Amino acid sequence: MSAERMGQDISRSTFTALEHRQFELKLHDNLAALAQILRRPDFGNDQPSLGAELELYILDASGLPLGINQALLEEADDPSLTLELNRYNLEYNLPVQRLAGAPFSGLETLVADKLSQVNALLSARNASVLGVGILPTLNEAHIGPKVMTPTLRYEALSEILLAMRGRDFKIDIDGEDPLRMQRQDVSLEGVCTSFQVHYNFPLKQFVDTWNAVTLITPLLLGAACNSPLLLGRRLWHETRVPLFKQSTDGRSKAPQWYDLPRVELGYDWLRNSAYELFAQRVYLYPSLIPLLNDEAPLECLAAGELPALHELNMHNGAIWHWNRPIYSGADNGHVRIEMRCLPAGPTPIDMAANAAFYIGLAAGLRDDIEALLPAMPFRFASDNFYRAARTGMSAKLVWPALRQNRLAERPLREIAESLLDTALAGLISLDVNVDEARRMLDVMANRLATGQNGASWQLASLESLAPKVGREQALRRIVETYQVYFNANVPVSRWELAS
Repeated sequence: MSAERMGQDISRSTFTALEHRQFELKLHDNLAALAQILRRPDFGNDQPSLGAELELYILDASGLPLGINQALLEEADDPSLTLELNRYNLEYNLPVQRLAGAPFSGLETLVADKLSQVNALLSARNASVLGVGILPTLNEAHIGPKVMTPTLRYEALSEILLAMRGRDFKIDIDGEDPLRMQRQDVSLEGVCTSFQVHYNFPLKQFVDTWNAVTLITPLLLGAACNSPLLLGRRLWHETRVPLFKQSTDGRSKAPQWYDLPRVELGYDWLRNSAYELFAQRVYLYPSLIPLLNDEAPLECLAAGELPALHELNMHNGAIWHWNRPIYSGADNGHVRIEMRCLPAGPTPIDMAANAAFYIGLAAGLRDDIEALLPAMPFRFASDNFYRAARTGMSAKLVWPALRQNRLAERPLREIAESLLDTALAGLISLDVNVDEARRMLDVMANRLATGQNGASWQLASLESLAPKVGREQALRRIVETYQVYFNANVPVSRWELAS
């Protein structure tokens, strides 16, 4: 998957206006080719499959970030590991597996095994890796240009966004301890680490599946929140959501009416085809990194080949909507959905359960989604996303019902619990073993019943510890305890508060 994302290496960090214009013109050639590709009867007929990317922190023995990702990557010599924006982060690209049998247990095992391998490498340094949305022990010494991985790709991202903006990035996040600051780099984007799930399925199901995924994304986000603390401050339960948006906001000091943020849930329900999503990205967003490829996509098609659509994939990778369509020209080709809202952690089994609930519920709701959408104007789905990010498990969401006569809101936990059987049916429809499906959904059911996810556990632990030992020491103990449960793969619903 890596060659199809923004994460590919580049050879320079500055580009001319002419290069941007040439790139944007070629995006339209890519779109014309994509329209033809999507009409091919043999395109997008793959068996459903599951992939994922897990971003990790590297920690020293004190639970503080350790900026050695390049040295560790060289030592690991493992193509499934890649660099991330900050020196103390790594990304693990999990192999794709078929969505049948026990794929989520397989995912859990893959993550646990990789963590063991990387930790074995780090043991000589008395260091380790941790999966958590935002590391609670971060302080201001851990942000800024000096912590960014020194590659042209990240240098370009920072310089281009800052030039487009024409002023510092403004961070303004409310909460119990509001955070307001200005930055001249994108290192704060790097502190947001995620567990990104890739769901591939037959193209004929794309519209209904995309809309179902969009509707349920706030539910999953609220149930999985794991980023309530930043620089020692209590902010949103999923602080990654406002932080990622603000730290990559390239809009100018006086935004024009046509300037759109590159981080959003979306703008509307999908109507007819996956094509609309790619076209929207070309029509609404200027290019960020205009790297042209020699491929001529329309000529490729004329020659009977499936083009890679390099420019479209590069452009799409620089628009960070929380759900993203991804085109692949590999094998017979497909368009899959990258679900980007989930934070890293708290454990391999929790991440596997999140993926199972996400995909099972999308599959289970797919046949009913067209009937439900008239009861749910899109702007309420977008609002749901921010409600879930702000208060997590305690959020109330607007939720559609086929016999409603007005909009109504319900507790997030109540909605999610009422949909567990729908998720089970969805997983079984994908040929996931019943025992596998029940095991994963039991993890989610216990989390919903206790109301304890990673965010609520961190906040409750801080509330309990800080008056006794002070906030800085409390944050270190939270990371220390978190690491014990993370390594033992104990579901977060069963964690005792840090002490």
